[in-house]
Amino acid sequence: MPSNINLAFGEVLQKVITLPAEQRFKVVRLHHLSVHEANFGWQQTWEGEIICIRMDNVPAKADLAGKIEDFKLADNEGIGEQSAFIYHPNTNIMLLQSNKHGVSSGNFAQYFELMIGSNDSIYIDPVIQLDALQRLESMNRVKKFNVSIAALEDMSVFNNCGLEEFAKLTTVYQAPSINIELKASRKKHSSLPLEKVRNTAKSLLGISTQNQSQVKKIRISGSSDEDDSLFVDLLKDRMRESIQINASTTQRNISYVERQKALRSAWQKRELEILKTYGKLTN
Repeated sequence: MPSNINLAFGEVLQKVITLPAEQRFKVVRLHHLSVHEANFGWQQTWEGEIICIRMDNVPAKADLAGKIEDFKLADNEGIGEQSAFIYHPNTNIMLLQSNKHGVSSGNFAQYFELMIGSNDSIYIDPVIQLDALQRLESMNRVKKFNVSIAALEDMSVFNNCGLEEFAKLTTVYQAPSINIELKASRKKHSSLPLEKVRNTAKSLLGISTQNQSQVKKIRISGSSDEDDSLFVDLLKDRMRESIQINASTTQRNISYVERQKALRSAWQKRELEILKTYGKLTN
């Protein structure tokens, strides 16, 4: 979770959570976001919850007899979508609960940018699984680079990743998406520019976090001195965990405590891999 700000992210969390609740709300892409709670302790991590309040497109209330009616909500009320998180300062790794109507990683970062009130940026890059990173690092030749991007109103996010001209083609041809396949020549030991491919792939990963529907594919095929056939699919190789929560059938809402337990379980399943890749074990 790299950033350009001078404060460590844990310090940012500390400053935000000490504010009165009414001062912790910010509007991010038409959504009202607020850190509901954050505490430092368990395994030297920050644990907390951020909430997104849906003030429009509120669902109707219905019963099994077929009756449908609007929710009675005050002007300052909406539907609260909760997302739990864990932040590990030693590795700068964030675990964020995935929730269809909750807070995306892109909105999470933008919320804290607004809260610190400066022109500095916070970036949340996807965490790639160790074996995929090892395959990518061992490549000394790139045979093929496949990218697929979707056309959105704002294509300026591609301006610094080497794909500016390709991105413009979606506008020129009014295409909803564009697929790019770059191949090295058939000459022995030929390769696409290795560092250029890696840097472009890293930039696209960052874009995929801020704009989840904009980057559809990032695939790299290559070889090393030991392996002539290496392949990495950076979107599929992102680190994710699915944890089953055994909630009661009468339980309408999964509590923060239950979701916190699920995130702790996800962290523990990946802890050694994360520490091996991004940090060191601490006593």
